[in-house]
Amino acid sequence: MKSSLLILTLIFSLIQNVLSQEKLVLSAEDLFTEIKLKSKQSTNSNKVLYESFLDKIKSDAYSEQTKNELAVCLFSHYIECGSFFSFQKAFEDHAALFENKPILKKYWETISLEFKEQYKAMLKSAEMLLRKSENAGDNQNISDAYRLLARSKMYLNEKDSSLLYANLSLNFAKRSDSKIAVAYTFRDLSDIQAHFDMIGKSTSTLLKLNQEAERIKDYRLLCWSTLMIAERSFQVNSFNEAKTYYRKALNIAEKNNLNTYKVRIFKGLTEIELSTNKLEAALTNINKGYNSFDKGNKSIFYFDFKSTHAKYLIEIDSLDEAKIILTDNLDDYSKYNSSRGLGKTHHLIGKLYFHQKKWKKAQTAFKQSQSILNNLPDSEYSLGNYKLLAQVFAEQNQFQLAFDNLDNFQKQIDNNSYLSSSKAINELTQMYSRELREYRIKEQERVIKDQQKEKELLSLKGEKQMATNVLIIIILISTIVIVLFYLRQAKINQNTKEIEMSQTLLRTQMNPHFIFNAMSVIQSSLYENNPAKSSKFLVSFSRLIRLILENSPKEFITLETEIEILEKYLKTQKLRFENRFDYQINVPEELIFKKALIPPMITQPFVENSIEHGQLNIIENGNISIDFSEKNNMLYIEIIDNGVGRAESGKKKNSMKEHKSMALDITNRRVEIINKKYKSKASITIGNLTDQKYTGTRVQIFLPLLNENLNFDSE
Repeated sequence: MKSSLLILTLIFSLIQNVLSQEKLVLSAEDLFTEIKLKSKQSTNSNKVLYESFLDKIKSDAYSEQTKNELAVCLFSHYIECGSFFSFQKAFEDHAALFENKPILKKYWETISLEFKEQYKAMLKSAEMLLRKSENAGDNQNISDAYRLLARSKMYLNEKDSSLLYANLSLNFAKRSDSKIAVAYTFRDLSDIQAHFDMIGKSTSTLLKLNQEAERIKDYRLLCWSTLMIAERSFQVNSFNEAKTYYRKALNIAEKNNLNTYKVRIFKGLTEIELSTNKLEAALTNINKGYNSFDKGNKSIFYFDFKSTHAKYLIEIDSLDEAKIILTDNLDDYSKYNSSRGLGKTHHLIGKLYFHQKKWKKAQTAFKQSQSILNNLPDSEYSLGNYKLLAQVFAEQNQFQLAFDNLDNFQKQIDNNSYLSSSKAINELTQMYSRELREYRIKEQERVIKDQQKEKELLSLKGEKQMATNVLIIIILISTIVIVLFYLRQAKINQNTKEIEMSQTLLRTQMNPHFIFNAMSVIQSSLYENNPAKSSKFLVSFSRLIRLILENSPKEFITLETEIEILEKYLKTQKLRFENRFDYQINVPEELIFKKALIPPMITQPFVENSIEHGQLNIIENGNISIDFSEKNNMLYIEIIDNGVGRAESGKKKNSMKEHKSMALDITNRRVEIINKKYKSKASITIGNLTDQKYTGTRVQIFLPLLNENLNFDSE
């Protein structure tokens, strides 16, 4: 019973595993998506996200490969959100996960150096990454190494080398199997081109990235590239185009739940409104930006947004409130090691002092800003520093210094060709808009066709899935039936073996008892000193013993053999008692012909009881009759003697009672076993023959009617 319950439990467990197999096989990206969804439900999302990540990498349920990929997902998430400080800490804490993946470890080490602004160290790390990748021979790794080399050269202001490595990265990306490698190269190439004042080419590259992102359906990159096109347009004062692309980016972010981009989008829209002096519209976008901000995830993009808010506050003369924001930003940008953020914040602090007419403090702040921004690409803040410094010096009657700064301001405008490239960018974006419309029309037609095919495939898949499920259920039900049948059969076989062992044991109990009685006959004849009688008795007895030894181990013997044993036994007993009783054995020829079967020596204990306990040896004309017949489709045996009867026999001493009782108990047990094994209604009935003094005894035995054609074990 316990075995069957265990097997059933295992089978149902197998069913559960089969039905939930798809759920068990989760990629690292799926796991990280679950982590992000869980963290969004908390007020401190960043903390919950990191704690959930720790739970996963500490669990034994996931492989080392999955844990590596989870770490990559975490690092990428922090960078995308602008949480560079969190990225640095996470990388330092979990770099050991990549010990068996030296290329992957070196890749993230290089990115870590980039965010620390250790550009020379970044260059050396990228060169080492390139050597490792070339030795491994993987095109995607080589492309990544060249990308990071290009970025490190960009920060070191080595334009030609940076562009060369970017192009090499693009070549290897096109040869790789990665669908994202080309898009990543376009992304970095656009940054490099913008860094080196190639705004038109940068915008063109972003348009290519936009198409590539749509092709591979990577909506994060699509949103990012659209956002960058808006920033490039704003950079060249093409405010209408910039606003259009910011709104496109916002639409993509809302459709795909990309909340991390919303703060940047609302920052850009606020900057446009401030540039066109639309302060109310600027405030509306500021409020939307704060509403979209995830308060549990402070990032460098949030600090940039606050800087824009401070810029607005300066414009409306809320200088104290602006100062609070800018002071906080100085601490935050220092923590994040952001030179660009620090340069911008010092510029805005200078502007705040300028509004307060605190010329010395304004001068100090603008110079601090300029000393930081000199190592970075030209920006509106660099230009603003020169322009406002000229005004500050003029207010202090330092006209030569004012003229020098004004001259530097003009030179920067003259040198920055991108300020005159607005028309080219407008043409590029308009051309892209036309191509995008045509592309979307074709894409829509293709999507409709794909949807039709997908419906057909889903229908076929559904039918196939249904068939598979039905097949699985049939197999499982069949398995259960087979197992249950097997267990039942095993139990039957076990019972059969137990029955056969019991029968064998009962036969071995009876045979020594019978042989002991037979030997007592020989002993009596020897005591009488009658050699002739002893010889005759021994011949008969030897034949009897041979028959017993041959047939007693068998479960069934033929009726003919049983009668032969009875004949030898009765002759032996008759010799022993000097022919003081007679016997008859009656059997129809039909039963002999059918080769009817009978348990060996089943009748012997009752014949023995008739002779020994019925006292046929002392009564006059003692007789015993044994009749075999077929009755009610059973083998019927009737044993009748004219002895003293059961009541008189019961008066004998205890040893005789025990002897008789044991023989009857053994025979009754044999009949019970036959009934259990063959589902029959065999029985034994013992009663008095008459009510006279010598009443005699009648034994009626019913046994299953079997014949030799049936297959029985003979052992």
